[in-house]
Amino acid sequence: MREGDAVSAGQVLLRILPTQAEATEQHIQAPWDGEVARAHVRVEGREVEAQALLFELFDPNSLVLRFSVDRSQALGLAPGQPVQAHFEGAPGSPIDLTLTRAWPALEPETARRMFEAHLPAQAGFAIGMVAKVRIEPAITLQLPTSRTLMEAMPVSS
Repeated sequence: MREGDAVSAGQVLLRILPTQAEATEQHIQAPWDGEVARAHVRVEGREVEAQALLFELFDPNSLVLRFSVDRSQALGLAPGQPVQAHFEGAPGSPIDLTLTRAWPALEPETARRMFEAHLPAQAGFAIGMVAKVRIEPAITLQLPTSRTLMEAMPVSS
């Protein structure tokens, strides 16, 4: 298998020949339909350490655009909201997406909130591409009623 190869669930990606201590050949199979993002094993007959990373697979139907927004601009953003993404040099850019996930907490180091929008598989995006995201949130704030405001004000005598 090489980078960019399509694989089917159950397809053998790699055969591991038995050592003296093992009796049978082992097969590493693709867990789902997808594509090879990276192949870390390229040389036949090479020994690899236990727990070594062999392949990175991805499902082109599950690509997402993950981005963060400053805490001051994250108010009112929620799944279902439209997003526009501009991928430099990509044909058909900008594309309209929909927010599909919002992290419940800010990132402690940056005070930013993470969001995701699903990318269409047929668009030909590559993992790691950079996009500029434009969101025009329709933020609505529910203010207290005037009765509540009056109750909170000090009464002069």
